[in-house]
Amino acid sequence: MNQALWGIDLGGTKIEGVILGSIASPDPIVRTRVDTEASQGYDHVIGQIAKLVAEMERQSGLKPRAIGMGTPGVLDPTLQTLKNSNTTVLNGKPLQKDLAECLKIPMVLANDANCFALAEAHWGIAKQKAPDARMIFGIILGTGVGGGIVMDGKIWNGRHGIGGEWGHNFLDESGGPCYCGKSGCVETVISGPATERYYTSLTGQKIKLKEIVSRYL
Repeated sequence: MNQALWGIDLGGTKIEGVILGSIASPDPIVRTRVDTEASQGYDHVIGQIAKLVAEMERQSGLKPRAIGMGTPGVLDPTLQTLKNSNTTVLNGKPLQKDLAECLKIPMVLANDANCFALAEAHWGIAKQKAPDARMIFGIILGTGVGGGIVMDGKIWNGRHGIGGEWGHNFLDESGGPCYCGKSGCVETVISGPATERYYTSLTGQKIKLKEIVSRYL
């Protein structure tokens, strides 16, 4: 219960790492990040995660016994390869196995939206505002669009490991083709990159969402 907890959030643009004091006292000891740089390929992403872990060790003076990581997409329950990831270089890859071999420690992977929903149910706003709720639905809007369902304090994964995901439901044809093979998915309309594309179509300017937001605050 008092052991430090190591966690990584693998995102489409950044990889963030945190070390918490313990599950009973989840105050950060270290929190840091590196860029994902997924355009450079799968092996490069593995290297970026290793770089992040090394920096976490340097800043904390600690060594992890195991690391939990939230990922876009989910490990296929049968094949143990990643699927449904908007960071497409990860799809079809045995990410958990490859990371465990690279870092020489056990790795546990879970969908990032599920991790978020579970944390909010146990520690965050859902715990504060609806402590007696039996079901919590958490939504992620970032490089992708994800969702997670917590029932009676536990993640509901569903038969195929993607329970709660809503980013690839049809929303509007204006979103255009999606990497999943469909068109007009939620993710093609209201994700970060989709918002950037929409801004470019209106202004002719290609800038990052952070700058778009800062211009209009």
